[in-house]
Amino acid sequence: MNVVDAERNFSKLVEKVYTEGISIDLERGDQVIARLTPALPASKVSVRDLAAFLESLPSLDDDAEDFAKDVRAIRAEFPAERNPWD
Repeated sequence: MNVVDAERNFSKLVEKVYTEGISIDLERGDQVIARLTPALPASKVSVRDLAAFLESLPSLDDDAEDFAKDVRAIRAEFPAERNPWD
């Protein structure tokens, strides 16, 4: 991200780094001059461990469509969350 753009939206940028656990490179021209990163890792679970866990879950097979209907019904009961970046 360009340093000038980061300055204009610094508060939102810090919130995004905090809530999403991402790092953002700050650039001047074509050169990265700084990095904004969370103070603590968002999760101690590695991507590899998460992928292994997800692969170990049982398949839904015939229950998949019923599960999808249940999820849609539950989501319909709750209002959509406001995007804090809009």
